[in-house]
Amino acid sequence: MSETTSAAGPLAAPVDPDPAGRAAADLHATIAGIEHRLAMWAAETGAALGALSGKVTGTAVDKLIRPVVAELVQLPGGYAAGAGFIANSGLLGPERSYIAWWQGADLEPVDALANFSPNSISRYVKAEWFRIPVETGQAHVTGPYVDFLCTDEYVLTFTHPVFTRPDGPVVGIVGIDVTVQRIERGAMAALRRIGARATLVNADGRAVVSAASDVDAGDLTAPNEPCRHYAVGRTFTVWSDTSGL
Repeated sequence: MSETTSAAGPLAAPVDPDPAGRAAADLHATIAGIEHRLAMWAAETGAALGALSGKVTGTAVDKLIRPVVAELVQLPGGYAAGAGFIANSGLLGPERSYIAWWQGADLEPVDALANFSPNSISRYVKAEWFRIPVETGQAHVTGPYVDFLCTDEYVLTFTHPVFTRPDGPVVGIVGIDVTVQRIERGAMAALRRIGARATLVNADGRAVVSAASDVDAGDLTAPNEPCRHYAVGRTFTVWSDTSGL
């Protein structure tokens, strides 16, 4: 790139008037992108399930969900560590759930044996990432928490209810697991541009990623006022100056 010059000589590069705001906007674009992709997937899944003739089967669900999971987890530079669909009771039969979830680039199936148990739905109905979207009909983010079912790492699980018709019940949820480690790789540079103690927190004030070395994922935090607050995605916030509690 050539240097900008004038008759008086080289011109200084323009100064960014709001580098912190621009960095926060970059973080928002990343999280909002995950949320938007999930919402699109939920709509596509609901339409496809609604178009199936006859009884919905596990085989049909797998064929519908697995290609999308492969796209998400194998996307270069993507954020998904795992993804899938869990049917609510009633979609495949009374009091029966179904899990179609895979993790990693090798598409390792998660808890597939649960599909052979008539009580398999009991594994998921109490989990926050399943229960809240089903009860509210709204998208939800769970975490950060240690995901003992899938990754054994700190994760955020983004989930979205699936409807086969707008006025119908929630027939299941689609979800994406994103490791905190992956978010940290993408977010740390932006956080440091915001402040030495800038922290991305969830709706409860728990840290997801922080530029401060003494604030870890899952720590309960509070903003050191006065500081700037930046909305990130639907439910996250970046505080420009944070302390651990």
